[in-house]
Amino acid sequence: MGLTIKEIIKLVDHLEMKLVAGEAGTDNEVTWTHVVDSDAISAFLQGKELVFTTGIGLNKDLPLIELVKDVYMDGASGIVINIGPYIDAIGQDVIDFADEKGFPVFEVPWHVHMAEIMRIICYEITRQQQNVIEITAALNNAFLCPMQEDLYVPTLMRKGYMSDGSYSVVMLDFYASHGEVSQDRHDTLVSQLSGHIRVNYKRILLCTQEKTIYLVVNNYSVEEERQVLNEIFVRICNWLRKSEFVIMTAGSDNISLSNIHKSYEQSVMMSKLAISGVIQGEITTNNSKLLFYTDIGVYRILLSLKDKEAMEEYVKETVYPLLEYDKIHGTDLSGELQCYIRHDCSLQDTADELMVHRNTINYKINKAADILNMDLTRLSNRFEVAMGFLVNKMLNL
Repeated sequence: MGLTIKEIIKLVDHLEMKLVAGEAGTDNEVTWTHVVDSDAISAFLQGKELVFTTGIGLNKDLPLIELVKDVYMDGASGIVINIGPYIDAIGQDVIDFADEKGFPVFEVPWHVHMAEIMRIICYEITRQQQNVIEITAALNNAFLCPMQEDLYVPTLMRKGYMSDGSYSVVMLDFYASHGEVSQDRHDTLVSQLSGHIRVNYKRILLCTQEKTIYLVVNNYSVEEERQVLNEIFVRICNWLRKSEFVIMTAGSDNISLSNIHKSYEQSVMMSKLAISGVIQGEITTNNSKLLFYTDIGVYRILLSLKDKEAMEEYVKETVYPLLEYDKIHGTDLSGELQCYIRHDCSLQDTADELMVHRNTINYKINKAADILNMDLTRLSNRFEVAMGFLVNKMLNL
């Protein structure tokens, strides 16, 4: 994890490093710096470096435009060009190429020491990496070992996150049509999100557990948190490719640091719910979902249930016969009944969603009622059935 070009611009604003082209690439991540004065040296780039050049190696066979193209093709995040005895100006061909590719190109006057710029950038990258390691360890301990406060409270307090503050945990998982996104793609999205949050927001921490991202939001009002998370959700959706989607779930807010694990656990369970199907209160963009704990209605009660035996017994007494019938006969009467209840018992609306004739729905609802031995015209019975399906979903998370 490094810095974005946008962060670097702010960091060295006092050193006359001027962006002249490729502004569209200022969200590019920089993981280190490297001096490149020839195409041979460019081949040693590992990717995501900010390249610096004096132009001392340029000649008629290697004009500046070719060096810029080489470092771009070798994965650099941008290039800083020292204007002086070897390069008197940046040509229009370089500017046009950089703008087309979204490849940031900077110029620095000769009297500014590039070594100082590189030192500042590398120091900040190292500091950020150490900070990420410490915060990730502390938050994971807060999530998983809440009783051992010495493993996380001192570290977070040193960084300005007080034990009596207000916290909430937000979970993000990225998916593609074939399953989880690749590790490289995940790392790219984490980098973009981390840089975006550092540049645009205060008091939001980010950590990861394998391919899951967690944000910890500190001392935001309910309205502020909702607005910020909506903004972040929209930005992420704009980054995603056509086949990708994100599930983003926000646990309860106004949680103390020592109880932050409760918001974490809620966000984890809500993510599983969101993957399993349509959930009350979800905000959707294509296949991506944003879900707030305060919006999920009865699921807030269900998430607090711990007695698995009691939950299983309730399912057995309500919807189990229908679930078993479907399993044996390869039908989906339970799904059709849930759709019917969700549409306030409208045969036509149910038929429209399932794309069948309303008489077909009428027959299937009557069949389900017979199997359950229930009068589904009674509100109390429909409530029990709906609750049975919800409890069954919770048991299968």
